[in-house]
Amino acid sequence: MTLRIITPPAVEPVSVAEVMNWSRIDASGSEPAPGAVTAALAATPIAGNVDNGAHRYAVTFTTADGQTQAGTISAAVTVADKTVNGKVELTAIPLGGSLVTSRKLYRTAAGGSSYLLLATLADNTTTVYTDNVADTSLGAAAPSVNTTADPLLAMLIAGARKVAEDRTGRAFIAQTWEQVLDAFPANELEIGMLPIQSITSLKYYDATGVLQTMDTADYVLDTDTIPGWVLPAYGVSWPATYDMAQAVIVRFAAGYGGTGASVPSEIRMWIAAQCKAAYDNPSGLLDGKAAALPFIDGLLDAYRIRWL
Repeated sequence: MTLRIITPPAVEPVSVAEVMNWSRIDASGSEPAPGAVTAALAATPIAGNVDNGAHRYAVTFTTADGQTQAGTISAAVTVADKTVNGKVELTAIPLGGSLVTSRKLYRTAAGGSSYLLLATLADNTTTVYTDNVADTSLGAAAPSVNTTADPLLAMLIAGARKVAEDRTGRAFIAQTWEQVLDAFPANELEIGMLPIQSITSLKYYDATGVLQTMDTADYVLDTDTIPGWVLPAYGVSWPATYDMAQAVIVRFAAGYGGTGASVPSEIRMWIAAQCKAAYDNPSGLLDGKAAALPFIDGLLDAYRIRWL
């Protein structure tokens, strides 16, 4: 029997923010907020849409994990008469680190103090932008909290989740797997990954070597038994297969759900604790030996499949 993943989980059982909070890790590894952008009226006076009054600008960085808070505020730029000179040139727009994928520009309304979305720069290279946007067209307020993540924590979470899945024989977040066998068993077909949500397809190479898909009415999924089983329907027998490796292919959906909240709390705590231990002690050694976490490791005991 061989198991292979087809669609990996879209999210992790615990977020970087949850691990940081649980482990009391500060945000020093997050992407720092940007410096100030340079703002000035257009060098060549031209009518525009920026409302009369004083405006200030700020920038945020966006990574795969989140967005920084608004960075350093620019000096004020005053539009006296937008019918004469109503555009503002932004230059020296800050560039972020290697993890920054885009940047957002924010601006106050005339005389205001709230920084509202002006534009999104979908890169980390552009350094100039011409503002020709009226106050009424500004968007959402700039975030006040930095939600970018220490990239090390994201890597540790993924690694800890994979170890826990391997130790328990379970998929945590919704994912799709295939199980392949050389032939159908005599009776029930044991699924090697839990919890099983549904069978997507059951295919086999028939006695002539042609790939066939079994009718869903010809088999039954038993999710109440551990391990899970696929059984022939009443009065149905497994078909004969071609004499070849991987003649039977079962594709199935597994996992507790699509979000971390659906995963049992003991599993989520185990992942967070492993991340904390690895973060504090990258070598994994204590006095030259691998450090054990007896209580934490025991959190997985109730979820281990008996054959593991």
